[in-house]
Amino acid sequence: MEKLKMFDLSGKVALVTGGASGLGILFGGALAEAGANVVLADIVVGTKKNDGTLSEQAALDEVSKFTDHGRVQAIKCNVTDLASVESAVESVENEFGKIDILVNSAGIFGDNKRVWEMPPENWDKVLAVDLKGTFLCCQSVAKVMIEKKAGKIINIASASSFKPLVGMAAYSAAKAGVVMLTKTLALELARYNIQANTLSPGYFITPLNKDFFDSEAGKKMISLWPPRRPGNLDELRGIIIYLASPASSYTTGTEIVIDGGQWL
Repeated sequence: MEKLKMFDLSGKVALVTGGASGLGILFGGALAEAGANVVLADIVVGTKKNDGTLSEQAALDEVSKFTDHGRVQAIKCNVTDLASVESAVESVENEFGKIDILVNSAGIFGDNKRVWEMPPENWDKVLAVDLKGTFLCCQSVAKVMIEKKAGKIINIASASSFKPLVGMAAYSAAKAGVVMLTKTLALELARYNIQANTLSPGYFITPLNKDFFDSEAGKKMISLWPPRRPGNLDELRGIIIYLASPASSYTTGTEIVIDGGQWL
């Protein structure tokens, strides 16, 4: 079936941080399926796992399954380090001549500690990756997009940005900061035809939480949600394509919550 042109990303270049795992792989695959060239940026790129394979290889293989003619590459990037971010952005620009789409999905949860128990270094680490890292990547890529007078910035936050969770003060604060950073970016970049939006997922089934949702405690939590189930990761594919595509040309500064009504 011929792609709807307003959702067609053929020829576009997407940079996805946190691209070697989790949501980064999912978003990279969705963008590749829509036709984009995808660069997966992650701090683990170039390192080897215990079996001797490169840490990014599984991600490259997974994302490549979704593309017909686009290119899929990986690049090392530490989002907390300005020099590393600038180097990665420069490499992508030199390779492709542009960056049309930025997806900031690099993030960590940190230790589950109540505020009075939380070591300051845990707070600093979470804020460095989740908020500062998003800021540095937006800052560097925005300069490239401003020159082209076009671009899409999609920052991944969380339902935790508006729903506090016990033991997750650093994570919630960082994600709430991402939401307001994105709104400010949208305001500042609108005149350059650059849209910036936040995607805030609720609870989705992942390899990390599947056992919990299969437990009695997990089932009890699920029973309180209107849909009576967590989300499936594939249910995030459509929204990331929309936000990256021409279809969202008048959508900016918005936080889109995908949670099946979990927090209604």
